[in-house]
Amino acid sequence: MKFVPPGADLKPVLSPAMICKRSSANGFTLLEILLVVMVVAIGAAAFLPVGLTSVEQARTRSALRQMIALNQYARTRAILDRKPVALVYKSDQVQLLSLPAQRDMEAETMFGVANELDDRAEGNSVTVLETRTLPPFVKIREVDGAEQEEDGYFVIFNENGTSVSQRIDVQDPKGDSTYIRVNGITGEIGIED
Repeated sequence: MKFVPPGADLKPVLSPAMICKRSSANGFTLLEILLVVMVVAIGAAAFLPVGLTSVEQARTRSALRQMIALNQYARTRAILDRKPVALVYKSDQVQLLSLPAQRDMEAETMFGVANELDDRAEGNSVTVLETRTLPPFVKIREVDGAEQEEDGYFVIFNENGTSVSQRIDVQDPKGDSTYIRVNGITGEIGIED
């Protein structure tokens, strides 16, 4: 046994072999790292189709909500502006148009017979209020109840907010249809599959 004087530092003496053995025990081997990377890659590959599908579904729901909001906005604008508003549905976009007021100049109003002020009313032309482009994978197939023109369909909201009842057929990325149903009298809007 070796005598250690009091107050001496008691550090263990390590040999070079002990240092090498100790440092390798604290790290990871290349095989362990590759194994972890492979497990993560397999998990990501299994989740990728599910993740992409849910992203497409979220974008489709967003496009449906945009069309519902635009329908509600068109009805509200027609009532507040007291002139017709049209929604034009094309395969990849929806436009909101302000139409000229259709007033009978000899009509009786709340303030008496309509006068010359109505002639000077602004807004005697068609104005584009808003255009919304749909995501590239969402298409409008058909709008039942709407008037058809060359490249799409249109619905007119009257000054009192009424329109024709419509059923909008929207195609999602898989080719499935989702329908937006609009009640032309009450303005109630709902989605049906």
